[in-house]
Amino acid sequence: MRIDKELESILKRVEKPARYIGGEVNMIRKNPDDVSVRIGFAFPDTYEIAMSYMGMQILYNILNNNDRIYCERVFAPASDMEKIMREKGRKLYSLETFTPIDQLDILGFTLQYEMSYTNILNMLDLGGIPVKRLDRIGGNYPLIIAGGPCAFNPEPLADFFDAFLIGDGEETLEKLCIAFADAKSESLDREAILDKISGIDGVYIPEYYQIEYGENHEILKVNRLNDCGPETVTRAIVKDIENAVFPVNSIVPFIDTVHDRAVVETFRGCTRGCRFCQAGMIYRPVRERTPETIEKLAMEQLANTGHEELSLLSLSTSDYSQFEPMATGLMGLCRKQNVSLSLPSLRLDSISFRVLEEIQGYRKTGLTFAPEAGTQRLRDVINKNITEEDILTASRKAVELGWEHIKLYFMIGLPTETYEDLDGIADIARKIMDINYEVRGKRGGRFRVTVSVSNFVPKPHTPFQWEAQNSPEEFIEKHKYLSPKLRIKGVTFNYHETATSNLEAVFARGDRRCGSILEKAWELGCRFDGWTEHFKPELWKKAFECCASEAGFISGEEMAHFYNFRERSADEILPWDIINPFVEKEYFLSERSKAIKSETTNDCRDGCTGCGVNKYTNCFVNCK
Repeated sequence: MRIDKELESILKRVEKPARYIGGEVNMIRKNPDDVSVRIGFAFPDTYEIAMSYMGMQILYNILNNNDRIYCERVFAPASDMEKIMREKGRKLYSLETFTPIDQLDILGFTLQYEMSYTNILNMLDLGGIPVKRLDRIGGNYPLIIAGGPCAFNPEPLADFFDAFLIGDGEETLEKLCIAFADAKSESLDREAILDKISGIDGVYIPEYYQIEYGENHEILKVNRLNDCGPETVTRAIVKDIENAVFPVNSIVPFIDTVHDRAVVETFRGCTRGCRFCQAGMIYRPVRERTPETIEKLAMEQLANTGHEELSLLSLSTSDYSQFEPMATGLMGLCRKQNVSLSLPSLRLDSISFRVLEEIQGYRKTGLTFAPEAGTQRLRDVINKNITEEDILTASRKAVELGWEHIKLYFMIGLPTETYEDLDGIADIARKIMDINYEVRGKRGGRFRVTVSVSNFVPKPHTPFQWEAQNSPEEFIEKHKYLSPKLRIKGVTFNYHETATSNLEAVFARGDRRCGSILEKAWELGCRFDGWTEHFKPELWKKAFECCASEAGFISGEEMAHFYNFRERSADEILPWDIINPFVEKEYFLSERSKAIKSETTNDCRDGCTGCGVNKYTNCFVNCK
C-alpha cells in the first residue's frame, strides 16, 4: 500500500509527518487478502508514546506470527493532523496498509492510563465508527475490544466496548482472533460471535450484565442477562513466561520516541505488597525468565534493531532472583558491542551499587529513590518496607561514588497522612544534602536533589480501593505547605497537576454512569487529557454538571464527591467486583486493617502472605 497524493499533501502540513507513514524497519507486511482476520492494535496516544509501549511489540509479534491474522497499528493523531483529516473527510487509518479502521475486523485498544479515555472516543469517531456500543448493533463495524491494566475496572467504558480482555493478552488475544475468524467463516452474527468468544479466559462482555443502583447511588445488584456471562470473570495469565514468545524483531521508529531502545522483560509480577500499587497485585505471581533466555533475547533484539541502548523491563529490576550474575553478564555482552545498559527500578542496596559500579563508563548523572512517604509510620501504612536509614545509607553511597543527582519520589494524600508526614519529605531531602556537604565539603559540588510529589489515586484491586481521595483543595493546600519547606539550596520541588489526579480517580473507580461524563467531555472538545497543555478542567467540570441529574445526583459536585471524596464501606458492591484478579477481596480487607494499625506484611519471598493467588496458579515462592 502506498500513500496517496492527498495524504502526501496533508503530511506536508503537519508536525512530525513520520508519525503517520508506517514503513519502518521490521514492520510486518502481509497481503490482506491472504488472511482470515485483520485486527488494529490501537494505542490512544501519539506515535512517540505508543511506540515506546513494549506490550504492543509483544502482541504485534505474536499475532503476526499466525498466518491467519494480520495485526496492524493505529495511533491517535496529534491535534494538527486531526484538524486536517476532519477538514478533508479522511478517516483514521492503519499504518501498515492505510486501511480506514472501520474496514478492519477487530479494533483492540490498550488501556494503559485513564487520562487517555477521551482519545479512544475520538479515534472511533475519526474512523467513522459510532462511539456507543448500542449504536453499532446492526451495522458492519469492527468488533471493538480493550485490554490492559485499566481493563481491571472496565465499567466506565462499558457503553463503548463490545468486549474486554482481562489479564495477560499473549494467549487470549490470539485465541479471540481465531475464534472471530472461525465465526466469520460461518457467517455468524454479532451476538453469536460474542457468545463464541465469551468462553475464552479473561473475556468480559459488558452487555451480558445489567447494573441496578440504589437510592444512595451505590450499586444495588448486578443482573446476568446471558448464561454465557460468568458470575465473575477470571483474569487470563501466561504461566510459563520462560517459553512465552518475546519479540526480537521489534519495529524501529523513524523518529525519536519516549523510550528509543531495545527492551527485554526479565520477569513479570512483584512480591513486595505495596498497598497503593495496583500493578503489584494484578500481575501476581512473579514469573521469571532464565538469565540465558534474557541474554539470548537481548542480543538478538540488538542485532535486529541496531539500538544502542538496552533496558530491562520489570516492576523492580533488582528483585530478579539472579540479578547480579544476570546484570553483570549482560554488561559484558553490551560492552563488547558498545551498547549502554539501562537498569531501571533498582532497589538501591549493596548489590545494586556493586552492579552499577561494574558498568564501565557508567554516567553517574542520576539515581532514583521512591520512599513514597516522608515518615516511617506512613511507610508502614503503605507497606513500603524501606527505612530512612536505607534511604540515607544509599544516598551516602551514591555521593561517595560520584553521583551528581538524586531523584526522590513521594505521594501525598495517602491514607492516614498528617502534616508531620509532609515534614518528613523535607527532612529527608535536607539530610541528603547534608550528607553531600559532609562528604564533599561546604561547597558540595554540582550535587542536587529533585523531590517529585504525585497525588495518591486509589486504585481497584488494592487494599486502598475503599479509601477517599483528597479533594482538590486538600491537595493544593499540601503543595503550598511543602513548597517553602523545600526551599533548600540544591533541592528542586515538582508536583503533579491536581485536577488530573482527581479525574483519574473518577475513572479508575467509576461505574457505568461515568461513561456519560466521558462522552460529554469528548463532545465538548477534551482530548489528550494526560498532557498539561491539552487538559481543559473547565470542560470536564461542565461535563459533570451536564450528566449529574441524569444519573440521579443533585449536582456535578455531588457526583464527583460520590466517586472520589468518600470512604466506601467494606460491604459495598464495587463496580470491579465482577473481575477476579486472583488476589482475594478478604486479603485486601486484611491488608487495609493492618494499614490502619501501621502494621507491615512481609515480602512474599520471605513466606506466603495468603493473598489467594496460589489457588489459581503456582507461585514461584513457597506458598502454603
